[in-house]
Amino acid sequence: MTIIRQILSWFVVPDLRNFGTISRLMLACVTALLLFPLVSGSSESYLDQLYMHAAWVAPTLLAILIKGYLFGISMPHLYESKYIVLIVHLSNLLLFTLIDYVLLGERPNFWQHFFLFNIFSLSYMYIEAARRYSLVPSLSEARLSALTARIRPHFLFNSLNAAISLIRLRPYDAETLLENLANLFRAQLRDGSQSSTLGQEIEWAQEYIAIEQIRMGHTRVQVMWQHHAPDDAETPHLLLQPLLENAVFHGIESTHRPGCISVLTTRQKHWIYLRVENPYVPTESEENAKPHKGNSMALHNLRERLSLMYDNDAQIKSRQFDGIFRVDIRLPYRKKSSDMKKLFG
Repeated sequence: MTIIRQILSWFVVPDLRNFGTISRLMLACVTALLLFPLVSGSSESYLDQLYMHAAWVAPTLLAILIKGYLFGISMPHLYESKYIVLIVHLSNLLLFTLIDYVLLGERPNFWQHFFLFNIFSLSYMYIEAARRYSLVPSLSEARLSALTARIRPHFLFNSLNAAISLIRLRPYDAETLLENLANLFRAQLRDGSQSSTLGQEIEWAQEYIAIEQIRMGHTRVQVMWQHHAPDDAETPHLLLQPLLENAVFHGIESTHRPGCISVLTTRQKHWIYLRVENPYVPTESEENAKPHKGNSMALHNLRERLSLMYDNDAQIKSRQFDGIFRVDIRLPYRKKSSDMKKLFG
């Protein structure tokens, strides 16, 4: 069993819920289809062979894409199995056999097609594994950058000073502030590679805002929540809190006046949309305003983590207009598999 696991570690099952992965797979299939006639050794013309191979490659690819997408949507916990590569490859072989041998009746050429299918399938999973392993250094760097940029020192010190000043006059507010601060740090010390849920992200974001409202006042820090997306939607770990910290730090605290932050989440078909808006004060306007010359580290780290987690499926855009700074995020809607499913799956 140990030897089998070591061999299986050389291969990775592509995520067929991802448009970027599907695009790469289709491009690889087209390339292989153009090469098949060159290695078949048949005396027929190149175009005739190309047509004959396309007759079994196209329906087999379509069936595998549909099967991979449906399994990824309905049973995502299955892909955490140690033998997922073996399970997927055998199921793909079954589909290939049903299409090529049973439906198309390609019995004279079945073993040739069988050999070509196995070579392509294993080669693609091996290349996909190599591609993912090549991203490991970038992923580690992104985790480290995100960890060091999550909590700004001034926020921590100001929150602790606010708690100290409230202990005698408003002990309940001081206790609430410290509890929320502890929850935030507990969340930020988790493994950055773990995914979260949108509901959990909203909860952490609200705890962060509660701290800022106690520290600066409810009238100064106002948030309008419009949460219309499913709570079980899978998201990267700590998706919203850094964006809200940026919104408070650059949009409200720097202006020394009240401000309203807007948070909107919606679902449209297979997509989750998030929007965060906050007041924006250009550097050249308002003499009394002291906008922080912050860098775009939070947005850069989030963009990199979205790319590593969702490939080309996720998008993040930011722009400034009419005194507003807006961040728009689009994620594919995937239900977060529960721990109970992992235990009994």
